[in-house]
Amino acid sequence: MANITNVKLGVCSVSFNSVDLGHTKGGVTVTYTPTYHDVTVDVFGETIVDKRLLGEKLVASVPLAESTLANFKVAIPEGSTDGDKVTIGSSVGDSLLDSASQLVLHPIENESTNLDDDVVFFKAVVTSPVEIAFANDGERILNVEFEALLDESQDDGSYLGFIGDSTS
Repeated sequence: MANITNVKLGVCSVSFNSVDLGHTKGGVTVTYTPTYHDVTVDVFGETIVDKRLLGEKLVASVPLAESTLANFKVAIPEGSTDGDKVTIGSSVGDSLLDSASQLVLHPIENESTNLDDDVVFFKAVVTSPVEIAFANDGERILNVEFEALLDESQDDGSYLGFIGDSTS
């Protein structure tokens, strides 16, 4: 049966490694993309008889409105913090696994104790290009994409993260 209370709107807070990343501008988007292999057999030609999961991708696009050094360090995980700056330029082959942390998107309309609609990535890393726009007609937005890495310590079916309350 339809229930009007299931209609949700509003923005979310964003925390990475238990640190609030501040205001966003333009809305946060979560995208889940599975990849499948089409199974075919000779007797049916190119007609697909099954699909098999090859992999999954979980991405959160977060437009950070607060241009802080801490947020630049999150956006450039290969960079280093050196006093009042984030340095850029690393050796090829650096692993992002060491900088992977939990990402939590919590709807602001929910009380802090109501985790029913949270989206949690167990091991998130930033994989997007970083573009910094300096313009006189808008806020300087730091667009980052967090991508979930597989967490082997989790059970099959929940290697990347979850939606909902982790305490229930």
